[in-house]
Amino acid sequence: MKSFKGYLREFAQQSTSDYVFNTGSDSSALKIPISGPMFKRIWPDTIRATVFHTTDLRGLANLKKLEGGKKSISAFFSMMSRYMETGVATEGGIVAEMDADVLISARDDIMSEVDKQGRRWVMMSWFEYQTRERSKFSKVEKDLNTLIANLVKKHIPKDKEIQQTKHFGKDSGAVFDIWGNMKRHLKGDGQKLRLVIKDYFDGVEKVIKKNKKVMSDIFYGYAKSKRMTDNSWDEQIVNNIKIKKIHVIKPHPSSDVWGPDEIMQHITDVHKWPMKVWDVAIDLEIYTREVVKKEQPPRNIAY
Repeated sequence: MKSFKGYLREFAQQSTSDYVFNTGSDSSALKIPISGPMFKRIWPDTIRATVFHTTDLRGLANLKKLEGGKKSISAFFSMMSRYMETGVATEGGIVAEMDADVLISARDDIMSEVDKQGRRWVMMSWFEYQTRERSKFSKVEKDLNTLIANLVKKHIPKDKEIQQTKHFGKDSGAVFDIWGNMKRHLKGDGQKLRLVIKDYFDGVEKVIKKNKKVMSDIFYGYAKSKRMTDNSWDEQIVNNIKIKKIHVIKPHPSSDVWGPDEIMQHITDVHKWPMKVWDVAIDLEIYTREVVKKEQPPRNIAY
């Protein structure tokens, strides 16, 4: 699930090109697209699991539109009850139990961001933080640095002054500075920019596939383990969701949060979903942990 600041960034959505080109001086600040089709090509055997998503009335209405789709959302295996009740970025009080394809699994906040097309992005430094084998991950960074250098060489005209400097191709900071100003260098040519972005997506996929073992451990290690965290919540980026049950925490009598009766009256098709009302949030937390525990070992894993 997202932190409050993370949600603020998420709602301030940027374009795909902003996420591709807004980088720092090296690969650690690159944004990696979380693409279901891309990951399916790299890891054909999808991890299908029961996950939970905390939301409110408005969010519950939106979930119906996401069923069976490619758009990803943030979910959890483990969360402390008070966050189910109060919400993280919403009013909370509603927890959706659902089957979903796990795209990335982590024991803490992934800090993913969403572009205007609904695609999620994760900064490369997060992946670096997750790995215990720094030497192996350095190969990923090297491949990404090489990717950016090659894309700059390919798409920036050779007669440009920046291609003639003695530091070009040797100083990664200089290369990433050029990359970050790609829109200006290409003078806002939309067609050329789309080609660069396509090459970036293809290149990232090749880098991940080349380093499949180390990236698989980062992406799915937590989902293949006990799926319990000491943090307030873990985060699972999922898509292709199927709602199994809606859990509603009974609000305090003095609260203005809508209760089960109002939810049944105002959500289209919600009556088709089984619904359970919980008097106290801690009981729901216990339930979610029991469901997750019963599913171990994970299903459909063949890595």
